[in-house]
Amino acid sequence: MDWDDFKFFSAVVRHGTVRAAAKALDVHPSTVTRRIEHFEKRLGVKLFKRRGQSLVLTSAGAAAVGDLDRIERELSTIEHALKQSAEGVAGWVRASVPDYLLLGGLLDSLGGFLDRYPDVWIEWTTSMSAEDPADLALVAAAEPPLDLIARELGAVGWSLYAKRTLLARSPGTQAFGWIEMVGLQPEQSLLAVLSTLRQRHLPQAPSVARCAGVAEALSLARAGVGAAALPCLLGDQDQRLGRLHGAEVEAQPLWLLMAPENRRTRRVRALADHLLETLHGQAERIRGNGGALGSACAIAPVEIPPPRCAPR
Repeated sequence: MDWDDFKFFSAVVRHGTVRAAAKALDVHPSTVTRRIEHFEKRLGVKLFKRRGQSLVLTSAGAAAVGDLDRIERELSTIEHALKQSAEGVAGWVRASVPDYLLLGGLLDSLGGFLDRYPDVWIEWTTSMSAEDPADLALVAAAEPPLDLIARELGAVGWSLYAKRTLLARSPGTQAFGWIEMVGLQPEQSLLAVLSTLRQRHLPQAPSVARCAGVAEALSLARAGVGAAALPCLLGDQDQRLGRLHGAEVEAQPLWLLMAPENRRTRRVRALADHLLETLHGQAERIRGNGGALGSACAIAPVEIPPPRCAPR
């Protein structure tokens, strides 16, 4: 068996023409044509038929594509694992973490991690997408993506906060304006949390300010501009803020996500383990169970469930 035959076959399938496949493989087009013809002759079956300048899969060729994609993914995973087995705990790790967790003290214990692993360097980001992937991520969402390994870490609590001097002057909620966050990523469970808090406690409050996200809303609330929905780990620890009288806590599940190919990458696992330990120690504060001064809110203790792996 010649694995290069599959490589050339896969390139033509992906790019549609001999010329485009040759460019991707950095070979002459005649080399691609010769390898495909050799592959078809060895198998005794036609894999492509010509349609103008393009090559179109025959039924036999189409039947092989799904298995070929699976084999390529498995080979890539094996190659990745072999490379990592020869490495120590060193190199870059890209971690995606919501800004409010970073502001709320998640990194306070990072010095101990870096002392233990001095050759690990971390790039922190507050966003993650298919075009801009991270090695691991902390994500607050109703459900995790099915293609990633996911572990639920409890929940992030959100409530309503305002400057304490405003709270002292206004025992009710009718006097508060609403600080609106318009730059949040459109994650439906968070939008539902914010909408629930506003409709339940400040349904008639006018919008008095708009801002990009949590950090800006926190600053505006501190300045006494109005009331804002904030993560409890920020609002409760800020001596200038208090929860609105009677405001409840709305919880959003928190997940640690990791791509399957990174589960054996030592530097990624080392940081994941550190974040797990840190978050376990702060689970009650993140959930908002401690409450703010003057809050009548009580939340049931959070339970940390066992690891969950997405179906493969």
